[in-house]
Amino acid sequence: MKNAIIIFLLFTLCGQTYAQSIVDFFYSIPAEYLDNLSYVERKQLIEDKSLTKDDMVYHITYDSKNGYLKLEQSYTGGQSGFGIFEITYWRLRTKVLIALSSVMGSNGGTHQNDFKLFTYDNKEFDQVRFGYLKDYTSSFDVFVNNLISEFTYKNTPQKIKDDLKYMGFRIELPRKGRDVRISFNPINETYFNREYSKYLKYRSKTYRFDKAKELFDPEF
Repeated sequence: MKNAIIIFLLFTLCGQTYAQSIVDFFYSIPAEYLDNLSYVERKQLIEDKSLTKDDMVYHITYDSKNGYLKLEQSYTGGQSGFGIFEITYWRLRTKVLIALSSVMGSNGGTHQNDFKLFTYDNKEFDQVRFGYLKDYTSSFDVFVNNLISEFTYKNTPQKIKDDLKYMGFRIELPRKGRDVRISFNPINETYFNREYSKYLKYRSKTYRFDKAKELFDPEF
């Protein structure tokens, strides 16, 4: 009987460890990566689906079943600038892997603003320093330069790589499924093709999540 109680408690604890939802992870991510929104402001967003703060307005949608959340930011005064924050997660054998991707844009186009990976393990929420996704490091500037280098030919000048960061380069998290897509989505295709296509090995790549390896493999 004692052993049965112990086993029951272990299963209960494990269930609590993995009971976290996409909303819980939204609350847990440090404010610096979510436009400095406080816990109270995020709570209000979940309850009301929108929030006005200073000259910014936020709208949120989320899919608890598929573990996906999208936060959109824009100006109240009608300026063209906007932001999009995506969050999703993958359950691993002993922890949960959470991704945050943020994109900023305007009428002139969009660009990747940040990308972070976190793990949740036994109620500890930690930022991943490196691993899981090829070339990933918690330093976004280094990571995005690594990615651009992966997409371009070997002798591509650094100035071209720096320009490409702002040519609709985006890391898209899955709304459904498990794979991450990274691609260029320039607003001016004619200009992009004329100035930059000759430097590119790829316009887009899908990084497929390998459940057995617990990491993302690029598909060419």
